[in-house]
Amino acid sequence: MGLWKRVSEKTKQAVGLKAASTVDWRPTSNARNLAMIEEVRRCSKQIKSLHRELRDLQARIDGNLGLLKSVLNSPLPRVYEMSDKGAVPVEREASIVGSGVAFDLLTATGSELKAKLQQEVLHPLDQWQAAYRMIKSRNVKCEELRLELDAKRRETAAMAVSLDKLKSKVLLAAAAEGDKSGGEAAGAVAAGPTGATNKFEDAEFKLQKEEDKVARLTQRYQTVEEEVYTALLTLINDTKVLKQYAATALVVFQQGFAQAYTAFGPGAGVLELEMPLPTSSISISTSTPQTKGQVASQCSAIVPSSGGNPKGGPDTPEQQSQPPSAQGPPNAPTWYHDARRNAAPMSDYSDDDN
Repeated sequence: MGLWKRVSEKTKQAVGLKAASTVDWRPTSNARNLAMIEEVRRCSKQIKSLHRELRDLQARIDGNLGLLKSVLNSPLPRVYEMSDKGAVPVEREASIVGSGVAFDLLTATGSELKAKLQQEVLHPLDQWQAAYRMIKSRNVKCEELRLELDAKRRETAAMAVSLDKLKSKVLLAAAAEGDKSGGEAAGAVAAGPTGATNKFEDAEFKLQKEEDKVARLTQRYQTVEEEVYTALLTLINDTKVLKQYAATALVVFQQGFAQAYTAFGPGAGVLELEMPLPTSSISISTSTPQTKGQVASQCSAIVPSSGGNPKGGPDTPEQQSQPPSAQGPPNAPTWYHDARRNAAPMSDYSDDDN
Protein backbone atom coordinates (compact mmCIF):
# COMPACT_ATOMS: atom_id res chain seq x y z
CA MET A 1 0.00 0.00 0.00
CA GLY A 2 1.27 3.42 -0.92
CA LEU A 3 2.20 6.31 1.29
CA TRP A 4 -0.86 8.31 0.23
CA LYS A 5 -3.30 5.66 1.47
CA ARG A 6 -1.51 5.46 4.83
CA VAL A 7 -1.57 9.24 5.20
CA SER A 8 -5.23 9.31 4.19
CA GLU A 9 -6.12 6.62 6.71
CA LYS A 10 -4.17 8.38 9.46
CA THR A 11 -6.08 11.60 8.71
CA LYS A 12 -9.42 9.81 8.77
CA GLN A 13 -8.61 8.28 12.14
CA ALA A 14 -7.46 11.65 13.50
CA VAL A 15 -10.83 13.23 12.67
CA GLY A 16 -12.74 10.18 13.88
CA LEU A 17 -14.22 9.18 10.53
CA LYS A 18 -16.05 5.84 10.70
CA ALA A 19 -15.92 3.15 8.05
CA ALA A 20 -18.93 3.33 5.72
CA SER A 21 -22.07 3.14 7.85
CA THR A 22 -20.56 0.83 10.47
CA VAL A 23 -21.24 2.58 13.75
CA ASP A 24 -19.13 0.29 15.94
CA TRP A 25 -16.05 0.32 13.66
CA ARG A 26 -12.87 1.21 15.57
CA PRO A 27 -9.25 1.60 14.44
CA THR A 28 -6.86 -1.21 15.25
CA SER A 29 -5.12 -0.44 18.53
CA ASN A 30 -1.38 -0.19 19.07
CA ALA A 31 -1.95 1.77 22.27
CA ARG A 32 0.05 -0.41 24.65
CA ASN A 33 3.25 -0.18 22.59
CA LEU A 34 2.87 3.55 22.04
CA ALA A 35 2.33 4.16 25.76
CA MET A 36 5.35 2.04 26.71
CA ILE A 37 7.58 3.69 24.10
CA GLU A 38 6.64 7.13 25.41
CA GLU A 39 7.71 6.20 28.95
CA VAL A 40 10.86 4.50 27.65
CA ARG A 41 11.65 7.69 25.71
CA ARG A 42 11.65 9.69 28.94
CA CYS A 43 13.90 7.07 30.54
CA SER A 44 16.19 7.24 27.50
CA LYS A 45 16.65 10.95 28.07
CA GLN A 46 17.85 10.30 31.64
CA ILE A 47 20.18 7.50 30.53
CA LYS A 48 21.73 9.79 27.93
CA SER A 49 22.36 12.38 30.64
CA LEU A 50 23.98 9.75 32.87
CA HIS A 51 26.14 8.48 30.00
CA ARG A 52 27.31 11.99 29.14
CA GLU A 53 28.13 12.89 32.75
CA LEU A 54 30.07 9.67 33.35
CA ARG A 55 32.08 10.13 30.17
CA ASP A 56 32.78 13.77 31.00
CA LEU A 57 33.81 12.83 34.55
CA GLN A 58 36.23 10.23 33.20
CA ALA A 59 37.70 12.82 30.81
CA ARG A 60 38.11 15.32 33.66
CA ILE A 61 39.82 12.71 35.84
CA ASP A 62 42.17 11.85 32.97
CA GLY A 63 42.95 15.54 32.54
CA ASN A 64 43.48 15.97 36.28
CA LEU A 65 45.88 13.03 36.36
CA GLY A 66 47.83 14.66 33.54
CA LEU A 67 47.98 17.90 35.47
CA LEU A 68 49.03 16.00 38.59
CA LYS A 69 51.91 14.39 36.67
CA SER A 70 53.02 17.80 35.43
CA VAL A 71 53.05 19.20 38.97
CA LEU A 72 54.85 16.19 40.39
CA ASN A 73 57.40 16.31 37.59
CA SER A 74 58.19 19.99 38.17
CA PRO A 75 61.49 20.88 39.94
CA LEU A 76 61.56 21.78 43.63
CA PRO A 77 62.90 25.23 44.53
CA ARG A 78 66.52 24.91 45.75
CA VAL A 79 68.21 26.46 48.76
CA TYR A 80 70.90 29.02 47.91
CA GLU A 81 73.82 30.16 50.08
CA MET A 82 76.34 32.90 49.66
CA SER A 83 79.89 32.07 48.68
CA ASP A 84 82.85 33.82 47.13
CA LYS A 85 81.15 33.29 43.81
CA GLY A 86 77.89 34.72 45.02
CA ALA A 87 74.63 32.85 45.58
CA VAL A 88 75.06 29.19 44.80
CA PRO A 89 72.58 26.32 45.28
CA VAL A 90 73.26 23.86 48.07
CA GLU A 91 72.16 21.01 45.74
CA ARG A 92 73.88 20.88 42.39
CA GLU A 93 70.82 19.41 40.60
CA ALA A 94 67.23 20.21 41.47
CA SER A 95 64.95 17.45 42.71
CA ILE A 96 61.40 17.06 41.43
CA VAL A 97 58.26 17.39 43.53
CA GLY A 98 57.18 13.80 42.91
CA SER A 99 60.48 12.13 43.64
CA GLY A 100 59.86 8.38 43.94
CA VAL A 101 56.39 8.53 42.39
CA ALA A 102 55.66 5.89 39.74
CA PHE A 103 54.62 8.12 36.85
CA ASP A 104 53.97 5.17 34.56
CA LEU A 105 51.40 3.90 37.05
CA LEU A 106 49.61 7.26 36.97
CA THR A 107 49.59 7.08 33.18
CA ALA A 108 48.22 3.55 33.23
CA THR A 109 45.53 4.56 35.72
CA GLY A 110 43.87 6.93 33.27
CA SER A 111 43.88 4.39 30.45
CA GLU A 112 42.60 1.54 32.61
CA LEU A 113 39.92 3.72 34.14
CA LYS A 114 38.64 4.69 30.69
CA ALA A 115 38.67 1.11 29.42
CA LYS A 116 36.97 -0.33 32.50
CA LEU A 117 34.30 2.37 32.58
CA GLN A 118 33.55 1.81 28.91
CA GLN A 119 33.37 -1.95 29.27
CA GLU A 120 31.41 -2.24 32.52
CA VAL A 121 29.15 0.82 32.41
CA LEU A 122 29.08 2.87 29.21
CA HIS A 123 28.88 -0.04 26.76
CA PRO A 124 25.80 -1.58 28.47
CA LEU A 125 24.16 1.85 28.30
CA ASP A 126 25.09 2.02 24.60
CA GLN A 127 23.46 -1.39 24.15
CA TRP A 128 20.31 -0.18 25.88
CA GLN A 129 20.07 2.84 23.58
CA ALA A 130 20.70 0.70 20.49
CA ALA A 131 17.90 -1.66 21.50
CA TYR A 132 15.57 1.30 22.12
CA ARG A 133 16.31 2.77 18.69
CA MET A 134 15.63 -0.59 17.05
CA ILE A 135 12.32 -0.91 18.91
CA LYS A 136 11.31 2.56 17.72
CA SER A 137 12.17 1.63 14.15
CA ARG A 138 10.16 -1.58 14.36
CA ASN A 139 7.21 0.22 15.89
CA VAL A 140 7.19 2.68 12.98
CA LYS A 141 6.80 -0.30 10.65
CA CYS A 142 4.14 -1.67 12.97
CA GLU A 143 2.22 1.61 12.72
CA GLU A 144 2.49 1.57 8.92
CA LEU A 145 1.14 -1.98 8.88
CA ARG A 146 -1.67 -0.95 11.23
CA LEU A 147 -2.70 1.87 8.89
CA GLU A 148 -2.60 -0.49 5.90
CA LEU A 149 -4.77 -2.95 7.81
CA ASP A 150 -7.30 -0.30 8.83
CA ALA A 151 -7.46 1.13 5.31
CA LYS A 152 -8.17 -2.36 3.95
CA ARG A 153 -10.76 -2.94 6.69
CA ARG A 154 -12.38 0.35 5.77
CA GLU A 155 -12.51 -0.63 2.09
CA THR A 156 -13.92 -4.04 2.96
CA ALA A 157 -16.62 -2.51 5.15
CA ALA A 158 -17.61 -0.15 2.32
CA MET A 159 -17.71 -3.09 -0.13
CA ALA A 160 -19.93 -5.05 2.28
CA VAL A 161 -22.38 -2.15 2.45
CA SER A 162 -22.41 -1.85 -1.35
CA LEU A 163 -22.96 -5.60 -1.63
CA ASP A 164 -25.96 -5.42 0.70
CA LYS A 165 -27.45 -2.64 -1.40
CA LEU A 166 -26.81 -4.59 -4.58
CA LYS A 167 -28.42 -7.67 -3.06
CA SER A 168 -31.49 -5.64 -2.18
CA LYS A 169 -31.72 -4.37 -5.76
CA VAL A 170 -31.41 -7.91 -7.12
CA LEU A 171 -34.14 -9.13 -4.80
CA LEU A 172 -36.41 -6.25 -5.78
CA ALA A 173 -35.74 -6.92 -9.45
CA ALA A 174 -36.48 -10.61 -8.91
CA ALA A 175 -39.74 -9.72 -7.17
CA ALA A 176 -40.74 -7.39 -9.99
CA GLU A 177 -39.90 -10.04 -12.58
CA GLY A 178 -41.98 -12.55 -10.67
CA ASP A 179 -44.97 -10.22 -10.58
CA LYS A 180 -44.78 -9.67 -14.36
CA SER A 181 -44.61 -13.38 -15.10
CA GLY A 182 -47.32 -14.22 -12.59
CA GLY A 183 -44.93 -16.47 -10.62
CA GLU A 184 -44.01 -16.36 -6.98
CA ALA A 185 -41.78 -13.47 -5.88
CA ALA A 186 -39.40 -15.66 -3.96
CA GLY A 187 -36.33 -13.94 -2.65
CA ALA A 188 -33.75 -16.13 -4.34
CA VAL A 189 -30.97 -14.13 -5.91
CA ALA A 190 -30.72 -16.61 -8.78
CA ALA A 191 -34.28 -15.77 -9.80
CA GLY A 192 -33.29 -12.21 -10.74
CA PRO A 193 -32.15 -10.96 -14.13
CA THR A 194 -28.99 -12.59 -15.41
CA GLY A 195 -26.98 -9.33 -15.62
CA ALA A 196 -27.79 -8.24 -12.07
CA THR A 197 -27.09 -11.73 -10.75
CA ASN A 198 -23.66 -11.86 -12.38
CA LYS A 199 -22.84 -8.42 -11.03
CA PHE A 200 -23.83 -9.52 -7.55
CA GLU A 201 -21.74 -12.68 -7.78
CA ASP A 202 -18.71 -10.73 -8.99
CA ALA A 203 -19.06 -8.25 -6.12
CA GLU A 204 -19.44 -11.08 -3.61
CA PHE A 205 -16.33 -12.82 -4.93
CA LYS A 206 -14.34 -9.59 -4.78
CA LEU A 207 -15.50 -9.01 -1.20
CA GLN A 208 -14.31 -12.49 -0.20
CA LYS A 209 -10.90 -11.77 -1.70
CA GLU A 210 -10.66 -8.52 0.25
CA GLU A 211 -11.71 -10.26 3.46
CA ASP A 212 -8.93 -12.81 2.90
CA LYS A 213 -6.46 -9.94 2.52
CA VAL A 214 -7.73 -8.41 5.76
CA ALA A 215 -7.23 -11.74 7.52
CA ARG A 216 -3.63 -12.01 6.28
CA LEU A 217 -2.85 -8.39 7.19
CA THR A 218 -4.37 -8.96 10.62
CA GLN A 219 -2.11 -11.94 11.21
CA ARG A 220 0.96 -10.00 10.07
CA TYR A 221 0.09 -7.03 12.23
CA GLN A 222 -0.52 -9.14 15.34
CA THR A 223 2.86 -10.84 14.86
CA VAL A 224 4.77 -7.55 14.47
CA GLU A 225 2.87 -5.88 17.32
CA GLU A 226 3.61 -8.80 19.63
CA GLU A 227 7.32 -8.70 18.71
CA VAL A 228 7.53 -5.00 19.58
CA TYR A 229 5.67 -5.62 22.82
CA THR A 230 7.98 -8.49 23.81
CA ALA A 231 11.06 -6.39 23.00
CA LEU A 232 9.71 -3.57 25.16
CA LEU A 233 9.21 -6.00 28.05
CA THR A 234 12.83 -7.11 27.72
CA LEU A 235 14.07 -3.52 27.53
CA ILE A 236 12.10 -2.53 30.64
CA ASN A 237 13.50 -5.55 32.45
CA ASP A 238 17.04 -4.52 31.42
CA THR A 239 16.36 -1.01 32.73
CA LYS A 240 15.81 -2.36 36.24
CA VAL A 241 19.55 -3.00 36.66
CA LEU A 242 20.42 0.61 35.88
CA LYS A 243 21.09 1.32 39.55
CA GLN A 244 23.71 -1.45 39.53
CA TYR A 245 25.50 0.20 36.63
CA ALA A 246 25.48 3.48 38.56
CA ALA A 247 27.00 1.68 41.55
CA THR A 248 29.58 0.04 39.30
CA ALA A 249 30.61 3.43 37.95
CA LEU A 250 31.35 4.61 41.50
CA VAL A 251 33.40 1.48 42.16
CA VAL A 252 35.36 1.96 38.93
CA PHE A 253 36.18 5.56 39.85
CA GLN A 254 37.09 4.51 43.40
CA GLN A 255 39.40 1.81 42.12
CA GLY A 256 41.01 4.28 39.74
CA PHE A 257 41.83 6.69 42.55
CA ALA A 258 43.08 3.78 44.70
CA GLN A 259 45.40 2.66 41.89
CA ALA A 260 46.66 6.22 41.42
CA TYR A 261 47.36 6.39 45.14
CA THR A 262 49.61 3.32 44.97
CA ALA A 263 51.89 5.25 42.59
CA PHE A 264 53.14 7.24 45.58
CA GLY A 265 54.54 4.13 47.23
CA PRO A 266 54.08 2.74 50.75
CA GLY A 267 55.95 5.66 52.31
CA ALA A 268 53.56 8.33 51.06
CA GLY A 269 52.92 10.89 53.75
CA VAL A 270 49.14 10.71 53.82
CA LEU A 271 46.65 9.35 56.30
CA GLU A 272 45.50 5.77 55.91
CA LEU A 273 41.94 5.34 54.69
CA GLU A 274 39.65 3.96 57.35
CA MET A 275 37.37 2.22 54.82
CA PRO A 276 39.13 -0.54 52.83
CA LEU A 277 39.15 -0.01 49.10
CA PRO A 278 37.44 -2.56 46.87
CA THR A 279 39.56 -5.17 45.17
CA SER A 280 37.21 -6.03 42.32
CA SER A 281 34.40 -4.33 40.50
CA ILE A 282 30.81 -5.43 40.51
CA SER A 283 30.07 -8.01 37.85
CA ILE A 284 26.83 -7.30 36.12
CA SER A 285 25.04 -9.23 33.41
CA THR A 286 23.78 -7.01 30.62
CA SER A 287 20.83 -9.23 29.85
CA THR A 288 19.35 -10.42 33.15
CA PRO A 289 19.10 -9.21 36.76
CA GLN A 290 20.89 -10.86 39.63
CA THR A 291 18.80 -14.00 40.03
CA LYS A 292 16.12 -15.86 38.15
CA GLY A 293 13.74 -15.39 41.03
CA GLN A 294 14.12 -11.65 40.82
CA VAL A 295 13.51 -11.78 37.08
CA ALA A 296 10.26 -13.63 37.60
CA SER A 297 9.04 -11.32 40.34
CA GLN A 298 9.92 -8.22 38.33
CA CYS A 299 8.37 -9.41 35.10
CA SER A 300 5.15 -10.49 36.79
CA ALA A 301 4.62 -6.85 37.66
CA ILE A 302 5.13 -5.82 34.04
CA VAL A 303 3.07 -8.30 32.06
CA PRO A 304 -0.60 -7.26 32.11
CA SER A 305 -3.37 -9.73 32.64
CA SER A 306 -5.11 -10.98 29.55
CA GLY A 307 -8.24 -9.05 28.80
CA GLY A 308 -10.66 -8.08 26.09
CA ASN A 309 -10.23 -5.89 23.10
CA PRO A 310 -9.79 -2.34 24.50
CA LYS A 311 -11.35 0.44 22.44
CA GLY A 312 -12.03 -1.93 19.57
CA GLY A 313 -15.01 -2.89 17.54
CA PRO A 314 -16.12 -6.42 16.63
CA ASP A 315 -13.71 -6.64 13.69
CA THR A 316 -10.77 -4.95 15.42
CA PRO A 317 -7.81 -7.34 15.86
CA GLU A 318 -7.13 -8.07 19.50
CA GLN A 319 -3.80 -7.31 21.11
CA GLN A 320 -2.60 -10.63 22.44
CA SER A 321 -1.75 -10.42 26.13
CA GLN A 322 0.53 -12.99 27.69
CA PRO A 323 -0.25 -14.22 31.20
CA PRO A 324 2.44 -13.85 33.86
CA SER A 325 5.04 -16.57 33.67
CA ALA A 326 7.22 -17.93 36.40
CA GLN A 327 10.10 -18.05 33.91
CA GLY A 328 9.91 -14.33 33.11
CA PRO A 329 8.89 -12.58 29.89
CA PRO A 330 8.96 -14.33 26.51
CA ASN A 331 12.20 -14.35 24.60
CA ALA A 332 12.92 -11.10 22.81
CA PRO A 333 13.01 -11.22 18.98
CA THR A 334 16.33 -11.79 17.24
CA TRP A 335 16.58 -8.21 15.97
CA TYR A 336 16.53 -6.96 19.56
CA HIS A 337 19.65 -8.97 20.49
CA ASP A 338 21.32 -8.04 17.19
CA ALA A 339 20.85 -4.35 17.98
CA ARG A 340 22.47 -4.77 21.40
CA ARG A 341 25.33 -6.81 20.00
CA ASN A 342 26.09 -4.20 17.31
CA ALA A 343 25.74 -1.18 19.59
CA ALA A 344 28.13 1.69 18.85
CA PRO A 345 29.42 4.17 21.45
CA MET A 346 26.92 6.92 22.08
CA SER A 347 27.74 10.27 20.55
CA ASP A 348 24.38 12.01 20.13
CA TYR A 349 23.00 13.28 23.43
CA SER A 350 20.17 15.34 21.94
CA ASP A 351 16.68 14.87 23.35
CA ASP A 352 14.71 12.17 21.57
CA ASP A 353 11.17 13.50 21.22
CA ASN A 354 10.11 11.25 18.35
